[in-house]
Amino acid sequence: MKITRAQLARLRKRHFGYRLTLGVELAVLLLLPLAQSVTWLLSVLWVVLAIEMLVFLSRYSALGRRSLMYGLGGLAVVLEIIWHLALVWTPALGKALTLPHVMVWVAFLLVTAIRKVKSLVREPFVTFSVVLGAASGYLSIGLAGGVLLTALWVLQPSAYVAAALPPVSPMGDITVAVAPALMAAAFSLLTTVGTDVMNSANVTAQVVSNLITISGQLYVAILIGLILGRFHQRVN
Repeated sequence: MKITRAQLARLRKRHFGYRLTLGVELAVLLLLPLAQSVTWLLSVLWVVLAIEMLVFLSRYSALGRRSLMYGLGGLAVVLEIIWHLALVWTPALGKALTLPHVMVWVAFLLVTAIRKVKSLVREPFVTFSVVLGAASGYLSIGLAGGVLLTALWVLQPSAYVAAALPPVSPMGDITVAVAPALMAAAFSLLTTVGTDVMNSANVTAQVVSNLITISGQLYVAILIGLILGRFHQRVN
């Protein structure tokens, strides 16, 4: 398969985006304990992640029709900034924006994961950067699960075991306080380890938990299946 210099340059930049995306996602995961006390840190990490995906990954994607991803990513960044500032200056507005804010992030991360699978399948070579790109897609599902759990907390707090969540200051916003813990719980569900923050007696909690776990397993199965199928077609 012949590749032009322009295609090779685009491929290298895309592979750099894979590595950078994984690095930022790992930073989000590793800094969750610090984000528990520094309330603005998680918002900064979300904004950095969205901008990185749009600039270094989607820009050099082999797929067309990037308008949906750019629109969702831009809206997610704007809502993240407005939401966090509103929680400080106008708490009532911040609480009103919580649900649309988390739903936009869920949509953006899910679209990102789907596009990443399609992009990885079209890669001409399976390199170390492509493997890292596949890993970053897996983590994207975990991040989306964390945002989904946050949305569930806003809609139905009874789906959680309050004693298993961090204590909330009476003066602080409850969503910001529990977000890092819910993000960590999502990764526990994604890796099938399980978590004790979900109320086992709540049907909605069980459905969301199973959805996150199944999504992670399906991502691995579908990605491997598509790559092996493409390899089989080339051999034949």
